[in-house]
Amino acid sequence: MNSIQHADGTHRAPVNLRSIDLNLLVIFEALVEERSVGKAAARLGITSSAVSHALRRLRTQFNDPLLLRTAEGMSPTPEAVRLARSFRKAFSEIESAIEVSGAFDPATARRNFHLRLSDYVGVLLLPQLCIHLRAVAPGISLSVQSFDGRQPSDRVEYEGVEIRLSVSRGRSVLSASRRLLDDQWMVLMRKDHPAAASPLTLEKYLEQGHLKVTGVGSSIVDELLAERGLARRVMFQVPTWLGMVPVIESTDLVAAMPAHWMHSVLSGSNCVARPMPLPELALSIDAVWHPRNDHDAGHKWFRELIHQIFQEAYSKSQRGYIL
Repeated sequence: MNSIQHADGTHRAPVNLRSIDLNLLVIFEALVEERSVGKAAARLGITSSAVSHALRRLRTQFNDPLLLRTAEGMSPTPEAVRLARSFRKAFSEIESAIEVSGAFDPATARRNFHLRLSDYVGVLLLPQLCIHLRAVAPGISLSVQSFDGRQPSDRVEYEGVEIRLSVSRGRSVLSASRRLLDDQWMVLMRKDHPAAASPLTLEKYLEQGHLKVTGVGSSIVDELLAERGLARRVMFQVPTWLGMVPVIESTDLVAAMPAHWMHSVLSGSNCVARPMPLPELALSIDAVWHPRNDHDAGHKWFRELIHQIFQEAYSKSQRGYIL
């Protein structure tokens, strides 16, 4: 039997699978993804001491530290990353093989889904998502978390879906992901704003006072302008998109907003929207999930529902906002 090459280039004897407690591999996966003994224990429903004991056994089994303590938490070694990728693929195949049925009936299912998004996306998605779940899937519950103004981590929640903003247009670059929306940016201002009377040029846009939302996605405009050696004059900053419209209606400030929000914002307001004079500025929204859930029938249904809601909202926005 051939030896196995270690991450550092050395070789070791092949491992007898019967000598390994496979439950350790489940704990190992949780440790690599959570980067914390406490969080891994909470996810698995066991004690922190049990996870710590398992980590010691794993280090002995694989002759590698596997996870190292850093100021930001536990960081996996190159060997741990290699092992995690292999185990993740194996776990997915095992789960698919033992799944009794690929069918998922939302009308009778009892399940809780986890969703993480910004308030900016939540206003668009959550009302319609909750309406649909109550109508066709009364046994499905939903737990929603916010990004709290921070960029999402590179690790997706174990059982959940994240809705992420991206500046890239086209296909999603993440393996377990789906593009929900490719959108454009608009400039919101009150109807009798001096800049509303004629086409909005980049020069005129930069002359205005700006309201900036400091949450996820709002710095894309500033980053693109900085690449050109330009900057907008931010006069007022708010933490969320909610409550922004009354400020725009009562001042000479302008604000950058995604086009798909225009339908709800312009309806009944004293505002108008103009195209952003930065045509290369793109806004994309992706749904991202753990690769293990690729073939989970219920998870696939939930992801498809989210995609459907985004498509309907985008179609409405294309019909609804007035330039």
